[in-house]
Amino acid sequence: SEIGLLSNLGHLYLDNNHLNGSMPSEVGLLTDLAALELYNNNLNGSIPSEIGLLSNLASHLYLHTNQLTGSIPSELGLLSDLVRLQLFSNQLTGSIPSEVGLLSRLNDLNFSTNHLNGSIPSEIGLLLYPQALDLNTNHLNGSIPSEIGLLYRLWTLELSTNHLT
Repeated sequence: SEIGLLSNLGHLYLDNNHLNGSMPSEVGLLTDLAALELYNNNLNGSIPSEIGLLSNLASHLYLHTNQLTGSIPSELGLLSDLVRLQLFSNQLTGSIPSEVGLLSRLNDLNFSTNHLNGSIPSEIGLLLYPQALDLNTNHLNGSIPSEIGLLYRLWTLELSTNHLT
C-alpha cells in the first residue's frame, strides 16, 4: 500500500514477476501514471475502482495474465486518454461495462479468455480509433451490435468462442 506514496511516478512496470495478492486501491493515488504494466503475475481479487482516478493514464493499462476476479469496473471509462487496455487471461466475470465506449482514444481492447457474460454493449461503436477488438473465449451472448460496423479503422475483430447469435 506504500506504492501510493510514489506520487510523481509516470510509468510503473512490474510485469513478469511473481507478485501475488490483490491490487492495492492506493494505485489510484498514482495520478501522474501514463502507463501501468502488472501483467503475467499472480494477482488476484478485483480491479480496484480507484483505477479510474488515473486521469493521466494515456498510454496503456496491461493487467492481463493474472488471476483477477470480479467485474470490470465502470470507472475505467474515466480513462479517456487510454490507448491500449488489456485485461485478457484472467477470471473476470459480469458484463462489459457500457462506459468502455467513453474511451475515445482507445485503439486496442482485449478482454479475451475471461468469464464475461451478457451482451456486447452497443457503446463500443462510440470508439473513434479502435484497430483491435478481442472479446474471444468468454460467455457473451445476444447479437453482435450493429454499431461495430461504425468502427471503420478496425483491423482485427475477434469474437470467437462465445454464445453470440
